[in-house]
Amino acid sequence: MKHTSARSVRRAAAALACAAILLPLTACDGDEAADDPAGGGKASQSPAGADAKPNGVEKLSAADIYNKGKKTNADAGSVHERQTRSDAKTDLRVSATDCVGTVDLLDHGKFEIIRKGDDIWGKVDSRFTNWAKQNGSTVPADKWMHGSESNDIMKALSSYCHTSQFTKPDTASVKMTKGAATELEGQPVIPIVIENQGKKGTYDVATTGKPYMVMQEGPYKGGSARIVWTEFGTPVNAKAPTGEIVEAPKG
Repeated sequence: MKHTSARSVRRAAAALACAAILLPLTACDGDEAADDPAGGGKASQSPAGADAKPNGVEKLSAADIYNKGKKTNADAGSVHERQTRSDAKTDLRVSATDCVGTVDLLDHGKFEIIRKGDDIWGKVDSRFTNWAKQNGSTVPADKWMHGSESNDIMKALSSYCHTSQFTKPDTASVKMTKGAATELEGQPVIPIVIENQGKKGTYDVATTGKPYMVMQEGPYKGGSARIVWTEFGTPVNAKAPTGEIVEAPKG
């Protein structure tokens, strides 16, 4: 496989990583196309059973609820995370070390991602390959590539795997207020509203069973972004792909 120059790979990786920002309250400086979401992500199951008892988290301050929700998610060790926003849709199972799933960059194509420890495998489609070429990088289509975070392309692909949420969960650092208790897909929650640079986002924390943070929603590139977390503690069990595997392009 033909290697690209380091500058071309870094440019393509930067464009991809820019699209991988998690928090909808932050903006990304770049020229990626932005499309309307193809539908909001929704929890497929409640994190607490129907008979789960109230956990009392709603009695805490807004910042303490936020911090407790983040810590409870981290303590679960793994999660099913789905994100829908103006430029991407993801469906990933993630832990501190493993990640398996798919990322749809809408107009930029799709890719599959597997991460197990320091090893990263990615397989992109032809639309992704064409987009990467426009950014000066040659990335093979429909073949599993292998690398690690030392490779710019593989680091960018795996940036959608938010593994640090288990080892370095966010803590409250901006203005927060509590909303009125409500439900998300049948799960009783307390919404926490965060305001940052004039923009507002909402985080829902379960008020029965364990106080998991089950949803995050806010503005993103003129539209909105939504992340839903379910299946807390379900093992990811990432495994290396079978068949032909090629070395990821590098400078």
